[in-house]
Amino acid sequence: MSTSTPVSSPSPMREGLLAGYLALAMAVGPLAHYAISALGPYVVSELSLSAGEFGWLWFVTFGIAAALTIAGGRLTDRWGPRRLLLVGFACGAVALLVIGSAPSFVWLMAGIGVAGVVQAIANPATNHVISTDIGSGRYGLVVGVKQSGVQIGQLLAGLVLPLVAAWTSWRHAILYCTGLALAGLWLTWRMRFSAGGSRPDQAGRPSRVPARIWWLSGYALLMGVLIQASNVYLPLYAHQELGATFTRAGMVAAVLGGVGVAARMAWGRLVDRFADERAVLLWLAVLAAVAVAMFALSASVGELLMWLGAALFSFSALSANVVIMAAVVRSSPPGTVGRNTGWPSLGLYVGFMLGPPLFGIVVDHLGGYLTAWFGLLVTAVLLAVLTWQWRTARPQ
Repeated sequence: MSTSTPVSSPSPMREGLLAGYLALAMAVGPLAHYAISALGPYVVSELSLSAGEFGWLWFVTFGIAAALTIAGGRLTDRWGPRRLLLVGFACGAVALLVIGSAPSFVWLMAGIGVAGVVQAIANPATNHVISTDIGSGRYGLVVGVKQSGVQIGQLLAGLVLPLVAAWTSWRHAILYCTGLALAGLWLTWRMRFSAGGSRPDQAGRPSRVPARIWWLSGYALLMGVLIQASNVYLPLYAHQELGATFTRAGMVAAVLGGVGVAARMAWGRLVDRFADERAVLLWLAVLAAVAVAMFALSASVGELLMWLGAALFSFSALSANVVIMAAVVRSSPPGTVGRNTGWPSLGLYVGFMLGPPLFGIVVDHLGGYLTAWFGLLVTAVLLAVLTWQWRTARPQ
């Protein structure tokens, strides 16, 4: 496997600080939609949204992320990550301000659309930093920490924002989050990254995308459908079908995020020990299918099963991107990390874009939540079968 070579190995303290900073960069974009999901009962009630309209918010944000992520990867390879991260944090602040002030569904869509720009930039830019500033034997660990930033944002949204919303309002809860984006903007302005691992002539030269990257992109697409449909609708499902209060329903996002933080760090530490990440991806798909089945059965068995399913889903589905991104970083030649990151990110964002609106359409028009969960279960089983086929048909 070819890997990019960092200029020098950072000290443990710098590595830890850099990993924390990268986690913040990953958190700011998703924080916008996690906040809307955790505060969904408030948002839906105040703006009179249907389940289908609620799902279209995710279509917009991830549609924009999908449209821009390949360009974001190429620009990262060409210009370096710092400029892209400055743009990302600035857009993150704007997105949260617009969402928190939105007087209508249209303004909500505008704000969530700006958040999509942040997500298009985040993975290529942060992976580029890892490939040039972190020792190759530490890729998996640092990728795990930085990807856990997404779930830290989810944990913050689910654990803190419903309490703040109950005390003040859902709008204030989102507006307070703007401070995190501004802090990231200041840190990026102060930081300097290594210029190693990429040469300008390589960054501008088109190259063939490896077959492994295409497979990872397809896996990311189907897993993205599972992840975002569940992230968006599980709090609403808990409230509308299982009778949870607004605050307790919002705490579902806290469980997803809290377990996800620990799981992503653990998988990041473990992934470097596997020569073939496909075995890990196969088991993550199987466990995700079990978790979705638990969601479906919780309406008849009881709310506890939904909470257990949320923990299992976070451990499995929400950790898959750590394995995917670690595989990209450690197998990409110098100067190609950004663009090779772009394709799996595109797959993930297309899945994120499709999952919520399709789930919402099924809930509103085609049989309700039980039918929608069954559709996700079929998707998870299909993902497991295709991953098994990939593993057996193409030796590492």
